[in-house]
Amino acid sequence: MPYSDYEFNEKINAIIINPYLSIKDFNESCILIKKYNIKNISTTLNLLSYLRNSFDNKVNINTFVSYPLADSPVQICEQIIDYAIEKGANGIEYLPKFFYLEDNEDEKFANDIEKIQKKGLPITLIFNKNRMGTETFSNALHISLELGIQNYQFGDGFGSALNSVEILQIKSLLNEKCLIKVAGNICDIKTTLDLLNNGVNNIGTSSFHQIFQDIKLN
Repeated sequence: MPYSDYEFNEKINAIIINPYLSIKDFNESCILIKKYNIKNISTTLNLLSYLRNSFDNKVNINTFVSYPLADSPVQICEQIIDYAIEKGANGIEYLPKFFYLEDNEDEKFANDIEKIQKKGLPITLIFNKNRMGTETFSNALHISLELGIQNYQFGDGFGSALNSVEILQIKSLLNEKCLIKVAGNICDIKTTLDLLNNGVNNIGTSSFHQIFQDIKLN
């Protein structure tokens, strides 16, 4: 599809997670997000309140939980989500505990997600297909679908983005209600457009300025 068929300010999700971010760079990122009228931001707990104070409620701000190592027990995650709700988060982006599946503990995997769901915020599950066995990946998707999860992010920032063949494979495992976000080294409009044209719903990237510059040049 051509550029004109996409509302890039809704399709591109700005990721703000740099722990070394200076105040100057943070403020510049906020200015750019406003300039491009970006509607969705993903961030860390530490930056959540700063971003919430910088944007009105028309901007959706999600917070990463148990990311990037899925090493937080669910009891701690529940407390973290309470904090995120207090600070104005609109949703949670959660890395499930795939190790449970490797240990044939499917019920623990499901129960962990269910406890997060009960907090009431919309939840996006994060998967990195290339770091998981095929059986574990398929099983994780199957359980997540049974739990009613509809939002999925493929890519956790470690490694390259999915290619068109992988996207089609994933789409065949999901249902038509599911929304797919892809993240991981997406830095230009060509990659962005290729992903969107292959059925991806949203692009997660910290390089949103470069992508919008590419759009402007074209």
